[in-house]
Amino acid sequence: MARYRTALVWACLALLQAASIHAAASVESGPVERAFTLDDAISVALRNDSRLLSVEQDRVIAQERVTEARLVFLPEFGLQASATKFGARYPFALSQEVGNTLVFPGGPGFNPRDSENIFSGRGYMSFPIYEGGRSINTLRLAQAALKQAQSNYEAVKMEVVLHVKDAFYRLLMAQVKATATIEAAGEAQHLTAALTLDPWGRIEAEGWSEQARHLAAEAVQDSGLRRLDFLRALNLELDTPFRVLGQLEPRSVDVDAQKVALWALELRPELQSETYKAEMDAIAVNLAISRRYPTLFLAGDYEVMDQRFPLLNNNWDFGAGIKIPLSYDFFTKLRQRRAEQRQGQLKRTALQDQVRLEVRQSCEQLSHWKQEAALRGQQYRAVLGLYEKAAPAAAASLGKLRALKTVLELRLSYIEAVTEHTLARARLERAVGRDLEP
Repeated sequence: MARYRTALVWACLALLQAASIHAAASVESGPVERAFTLDDAISVALRNDSRLLSVEQDRVIAQERVTEARLVFLPEFGLQASATKFGARYPFALSQEVGNTLVFPGGPGFNPRDSENIFSGRGYMSFPIYEGGRSINTLRLAQAALKQAQSNYEAVKMEVVLHVKDAFYRLLMAQVKATATIEAAGEAQHLTAALTLDPWGRIEAEGWSEQARHLAAEAVQDSGLRRLDFLRALNLELDTPFRVLGQLEPRSVDVDAQKVALWALELRPELQSETYKAEMDAIAVNLAISRRYPTLFLAGDYEVMDQRFPLLNNNWDFGAGIKIPLSYDFFTKLRQRRAEQRQGQLKRTALQDQVRLEVRQSCEQLSHWKQEAALRGQQYRAVLGLYEKAAPAAAASLGKLRALKTVLELRLSYIEAVTEHTLARARLERAVGRDLEP
């Protein structure tokens, strides 16, 4: 009975692990299994992430607005042609859409009920030569907005990379845990079946054997969930067959908290975005001030007109002018822009404090898990060496079963510490805004 139960447990765990780690595929023609390293996963995520694709369009929009702002410095040219039928009892001007032309009724004997035609062609030019700095400030505003869009893109890109790293390493951890617990559960089942114990010892042995099976089932289930998280991080179909290539191993790196905090204040794209926002606020204040300055402009027209073809009559004009604005809301707009500028300064200061806090917290976590990974790894390897040295010659006993439990607990603890150390480094790199070389 014990052997049958052992074989059944082994079969169930093997099926669970196969269903979690290897995607189901058709025997005749199944989809090709994809293999992902960390770099491959990041590359796929950067191509597929909807947030990143959206902010990339923000960059395109900002670039086009810069182009629009530059075109303002060119003179405006245009052509216009019109054909008008009219009937008049008294002199009047045509509508603005057809040129504001002044027309008169016909000569003696003209019947007002009759209608006449008038045809015209017109070319015009308009060019503002001075607008109080509004055009140049509009261009600078568009350029600052483009830089801000680029910084926002980099910030979202770093978030995507961190998300992929988290999903990748947690999937590796789940798979290693599943393998470790399945091996321990199988060995515990063999030991339990081979033991000859009193009732109390049998209860303890059966309880630990069942607990090991629980741990293996939970680890396999967690591995399956982590696979779904990984596919979601890469924006792939949830039934995509794949495997990840990588190892969980601590990569030691020494950091100076003050040094990396200075890096963060210089490199974090969120802070750069706020810097460009401050520049935009200052330009907005200048634009509000420039509303009180006059506008100087040049304008010209050339027009041919007649009541029949060919059009022989022509008019032309060329002149310069000035527009002096009289705005009732000048001071209200100016106060609004200055208040928005002050808001940006306060927000930027708060963000700098938040960045310093994130860097310090990430440094503390990295230091903690670096020490824990080293200590737990040292203890695990020491106990594992003792177990492997004593296990082959030792007969099945309750003490050996307890030792197996201790080895499994230390192994799982070490795996967790290595994963958290790796993720702590990834979070610190995100907080700083750059990769940390080992």
